[in-house]
Amino acid sequence: MSPIKAVSLALAVLYAAAALQPVMAQDRSYDIMVEEGGKRPNKRKAPEPEIAPDAKPKQNTEPRSRPRGSSYVPPTGLPRTEAIVAPQPPGVYVPPPVNSFSDRVNNCNHSFPLNAGIGNNPTDRSSYVRQCAN
Repeated sequence: MSPIKAVSLALAVLYAAAALQPVMAQDRSYDIMVEEGGKRPNKRKAPEPEIAPDAKPKQNTEPRSRPRGSSYVPPTGLPRTEAIVAPQPPGVYVPPPVNSFSDRVNNCNHSFPLNAGIGNNPTDRSSYVRQCAN
């Protein structure tokens, strides 16, 4: 192995060790203790204040949580009014059926097997349609 390769290898090892040193120095504490209900215990709980037996609890009139953002306005004590109900929109327009000559011919063509045909072999369709449509 040449001296240049050995020096570069040694520098790479030293650089890697220096880069890994902060990672190795981190404190790793793995708490696996779990309370009932599957929650981890809170180690930094503030002591609960003692309540006198004759003291009444304060009633909070403010909402418990406020929405985020700068546009929050607390509700006022104004009376509420009923919402204005919009009238029902008109239904879909269905035009009256058009009774043109071609519509009458079409209806006569459809009615021919039942009205003018004899059995399964109807005859003389054209004369039936002319007489029916006029």
